[in-house]
Amino acid sequence: MSSEETLRRASYGPNSPQIGRKGARTRQRIIDETLRLFEAKGFHETLVDDIAERSGVSRATLYQYFASKDEIFQELMEECGAALHRVVRRLGPLGPTEQGFDNLHWWLGEWAWVFTKYATMFAQWERVATASAGVRPQVVTFTEIYSHRVAKRLSDSGVSGVDLADVGTILLVAVHRFNYYRYRGAVPGLTDQQLLDGLAVHVQLALFPETPAEVFVALDLDVGESVGVVRWPDAYTPEFPDRFGTLSDRARGTVDRLLDASCRVFSQYGYHMATVDDVVREAGVARGTFYKYFTDKADALAAIAEEAWAVLPPVVEDFAALSPGDHEGLLEWMGSYDRVRIRYIGLLRVWLEDQPLDDEVRAIGAEIGRRAALACAAVLNAVERDHPYNATTAVLFLQALLERSLDGLTDETSPERRQEVVELLTWLVERGLLNGRGR
Repeated sequence: MSSEETLRRASYGPNSPQIGRKGARTRQRIIDETLRLFEAKGFHETLVDDIAERSGVSRATLYQYFASKDEIFQELMEECGAALHRVVRRLGPLGPTEQGFDNLHWWLGEWAWVFTKYATMFAQWERVATASAGVRPQVVTFTEIYSHRVAKRLSDSGVSGVDLADVGTILLVAVHRFNYYRYRGAVPGLTDQQLLDGLAVHVQLALFPETPAEVFVALDLDVGESVGVVRWPDAYTPEFPDRFGTLSDRARGTVDRLLDASCRVFSQYGYHMATVDDVVREAGVARGTFYKYFTDKADALAAIAEEAWAVLPPVVEDFAALSPGDHEGLLEWMGSYDRVRIRYIGLLRVWLEDQPLDDEVRAIGAEIGRRAALACAAVLNAVERDHPYNATTAVLFLQALLERSLDGLTDETSPERRQEVVELLTWLVERGLLNGRGR
C-alpha cells in the first residue's frame, strides 16, 4: 500500500454515515473543483496539488477523501454513466413507426442532455481510459453493460440478423462522438435541434431502413447538399523535407523499427502517457539510438504524421470514388481503412482528441480532416432519398462511425473478429446513410 493510500480514511467515502455535513460539503467541493480543472486543463495536466489548492484543502486532507486523481475521475464517471443508464432504462419500444421513431428521438435527445451536463467528463473518457489502467476497466464495464441494455431494446423491437451487442457498442461510441462535435460548437449554421433531428433520422434508418418517409415529415431539417461540417482552415498541401532520405539502408532499417515501435506504443498507452523508454524497449534498441534520429517523443510523432500524410490522403480519395450502391467496394474499402488505422491509431487519437500538438502535426491532421469531410459529402450527396436529408448531419454521423466504431470493437482482436466488425459497420453505413438495406 502506498503512503498516499494510507492517508485516506474509510469513513470519508461517499456513503459514509460518519462523514457529516461539513465533510460532505468538502468532498463535493473537491469533486466540483476537479471537474472545473479537467475542463480548463485536461485530465493529464491537472495535478493533485492543483485540486487541493482550488478546493481550499491541504494535500493530506484531499487524500482523506480520495486516494488519487484517478479515483475522483472514476466517481465522476460513475455519476455520468448512471445518468445514461437511467435514460436507456426509460427507452420505449422502437420500430419503423411514428411511435418507434418518437421513442428513438426522445432517447437521443435525453442522451444529448446528459452529454451536455457531463461534457467535460465525456470529452476526456477515451483519452484517460487509454492511459490509465485504473480507469479503463470501468469504461469497458460501462460500455458492455450499456451495449447489452441497448441490445435488449433492439431485440425486443424486432432488429435481428446481426450481433446486437456490437450494434449497441457502435451506437454508443458514434453518438458519443457526434455529441462531442455538437458540444465543441464545430458545426456552423445548425441549431442543436437540427443536429439531433438529423442524427435521429440516420440512426432510425440504420436500425429500421423500412421506415416510411412520412414518419419524418415533421422534422425541420435544412435539406440540401451544403456541407459546413467544421470550420476547417483553407486547403493547403504540407511540405517538409525527407528527414531520412540520406540514411544508409541499415540506418533506415533502425529508423523504421523505431517508428513501428512508436506507433504500437502510442496506440497501447496513448501518446500522452507513452515514454521514450517504452519506445526503445519495444524496438529493442538503446536509448541513445532513439536520440540519434529523434529529438524527443514529439519529434517521433511528427515523423509518423509525415509518413501518414503519404498514406491517408489516398485512402480518403478511394472513399470519394466509391459509388453509393457498391456494396463490395465499400466493404473492401472498410477493410483497407481498418488496416491503415491499426498503424496510425495513436496519431489519429491525438488528432481526434484535440491534444496539444506541434503546429505541423496539427496542420496535417486538419488537412486530412478537411479532405475526409469532403469525401464523405461526395458519396452521401450522390444518393437519391425520399426522406428529409441534411448533408452536414449525414457527414458528421458517417465520420463519427468511421472515427470511433472500429476503435470500440476491434482493440487487440483477431483478423476474423476485425472482419466481422468491418462487415457490421458497412451494413450500418449502407442502411443509415446510403439509402440501402445492407446485406
